[in-house]
Amino acid sequence: MRRSGIRWLRDDGALCQPGEVIAYCNIGVIPTDDAPRPFAGETLDLQVAMATRLGGRLRRAQDASRGGFFDLLDHFLQWTPDYVIGTIEPPNGQPIADADGELRLMMTTGQRPSDIIDNRKGLASGSHHISRAWWSDAPGPMGVILAQGICDMLGVVKGDSMAFLELFGDAPGSAHVIYVDDGPVVPSARQLLEEIRRTPEERAVIAHDLMQSLATGAITPTPADWIFAGVVLNNLQRSPLTRRFDVLSRHGLAQSRTVDAVLLTVNSEPAYISRHKRLGYSLHCHNFRLAQAGPAFQRWYVDTFEIKSYPIESVAADYRALIGAIREHAPTAQILVLNAMSTMGAEDLHTYAAYDAPMGAALETVRNKDLNLMLADLATELDLVVIDADAIASELGGQRSIPDGLHQNGPMQSELRAEVLRVLRARGVTGLAAAN
Repeated sequence: MRRSGIRWLRDDGALCQPGEVIAYCNIGVIPTDDAPRPFAGETLDLQVAMATRLGGRLRRAQDASRGGFFDLLDHFLQWTPDYVIGTIEPPNGQPIADADGELRLMMTTGQRPSDIIDNRKGLASGSHHISRAWWSDAPGPMGVILAQGICDMLGVVKGDSMAFLELFGDAPGSAHVIYVDDGPVVPSARQLLEEIRRTPEERAVIAHDLMQSLATGAITPTPADWIFAGVVLNNLQRSPLTRRFDVLSRHGLAQSRTVDAVLLTVNSEPAYISRHKRLGYSLHCHNFRLAQAGPAFQRWYVDTFEIKSYPIESVAADYRALIGAIREHAPTAQILVLNAMSTMGAEDLHTYAAYDAPMGAALETVRNKDLNLMLADLATELDLVVIDADAIASELGGQRSIPDGLHQNGPMQSELRAEVLRVLRARGVTGLAAAN
């Protein structure tokens, strides 16, 4: 193992709390034989975050940080487990056990859409379509929790730090948490189901068709077209729900187990679904992302896909099929779904008489109520757990906590995170010891 110099998150002389992450570095795991290098597609962003076991005043070792590229790249220094990065001066009279001198190590890494998209500005930073973290020092099996959604999921899982620090501060066990970024493609139940079922041959046909269509279309593709098409294909040609990942701990290198819990959000379900006219696959992109694509991709999308309404009955059917497909790979997987905010503080409708049935096709809050009712029915039928974001937002003050019905403030994210952890612990998910 190799490492970079230490990059500090706390100043010299700062008062640190027990369990606080104070520093991190990049590391590299190099095979000693001809075996493939582990963490394929993730080696550029493999990092170790270091947390103290006791509180006190931090004194940083003078040679821990080397500066420049020595602190950015992982191949300058040898990893030695007994290397001292600094000291903690505890409050007077506090007893110190031998184990208190060993830092807790939290691993983080991520997979970029392309290795040329380089960003080394901080802990767990960068443009990752899959990012993950785990404590590396807890004995026993690691529970695997995978979260896949849109904006309402990001802060709940990755926190304000965007580095999982809040989540792992509350879950000091041996959980392995994976966050899948939505990018341009909305991960609806139908989208995720098709990704699980798609064969390698079908993926190759989709990729060839998209690239050929752009290259031979009436509009000359711009760099924005090719970049957008590449990111879309990254979404269409993966299925993180069924994938195993490399994990490194003090006990060695291993492969993760199948998922123990999956966290989804009903806000990923659009009112309309886009289906390829000839190949039949679904592709629903965020509208604001489509506006960022180049003109050739936009024309291809308009000409190639038919857009149809996505009624609640179809969403429910897709959830049934998706959960069945997940449990084919992981029979005991717990499924948690965030529900939708069903009211808006600025809503001022006095009568619904002007709207034809189903009113959810025209009114977002009515559709959200329908989606929440659908989830309540599925919870009993399929043994899934509804995380009641609607009720939590109402208790905290909806206009204050989630004013646009989707994007949350910090307290709202914290409450949702606590509720998710409470449910996972109650359901017996491995590796989720409660914080001291």
